[in-house]
Amino acid sequence: MTYEEFAREWDSDSDFIVCGTSGSTGSPKQIKLPKIEMLRSAERTARYFSLNAGSELHSCISPDYIGGKMMLVRKRFLGCRLSWETPSNHPLESFEGDEIDLLSIVPSQMIYILDNLGSMPRIKNILIGGAPIPPSLRERIVSSGLDVFESYGMTETSSHIAIRKIGNVLSPFRTLDGITVSNPDGRLCINIPDWIEITTNDVANVINPNEFHILGRADNVIISGGKKIHPESVEMRLENQLDNRYRFYITSRPDEKWGEAAILVTEAPPDSKAEITEVCRRILDKHEIPKEIIFKEKIELTPNGKIRRN
Repeated sequence: MTYEEFAREWDSDSDFIVCGTSGSTGSPKQIKLPKIEMLRSAERTARYFSLNAGSELHSCISPDYIGGKMMLVRKRFLGCRLSWETPSNHPLESFEGDEIDLLSIVPSQMIYILDNLGSMPRIKNILIGGAPIPPSLRERIVSSGLDVFESYGMTETSSHIAIRKIGNVLSPFRTLDGITVSNPDGRLCINIPDWIEITTNDVANVINPNEFHILGRADNVIISGGKKIHPESVEMRLENQLDNRYRFYITSRPDEKWGEAAILVTEAPPDSKAEITEVCRRILDKHEIPKEIIFKEKIELTPNGKIRRN
């Protein structure tokens, strides 16, 4: 889909936009999003970033996805300017303006921006979504001095429901105006007044109704010796300690003694086993240390670039 095509869909007589979900709350499916709720989402984002009719928005992501669609909805709500480009890992390479008030990107595009800061326009706010941000990239963002924000949300909630600024400390996500969260069964439950209450498949530490941390996916949790292991949390702690040239992930296998045994799968060379083992023992809690390390020439990825956990 192009932005011109989505604009025609937005301008149609329908009160809904049909969107495909990513599977955050179950199997991927087609849903109808009320245009009025998309406009309310745009309003919340505009308040957070102090956007107005004079703002300049720029999108580096496709309107096939909710994050891309919402950039045009924000333009329509504000009456401001929106420019866009074909998504690539060379964002803003052909951008001709001098300043952007809100730039929407994914983590891989942030790397190019940091590598080419000298040729970039002035960017007041950068909004990153679509995938987790590795700790090494977080460090580079903090060192750059740019105002970069990480979003949490999904198609079902008309894009993000919470945002946090990337800084030296991993601060909690904070919900946007009027939205509250809870975790009655450990999973994050989102309440958007007068519209929707939805339980995600993300395990969350809810600090209060407006602040939370995501620990990982509920369907990825490993129970080893009666203790829970959140693979995403383990990976985040290991990421800066292992050679970042090589992908890796934490998964599990059945085990007679432990029920499940955590294992680490990596593209690193087999002769790095001793180094990886030492890092795991130094960084992780005892029950989180992988019982086995598996070396693969290539780790399989999903179509959108995320690791496929096997």
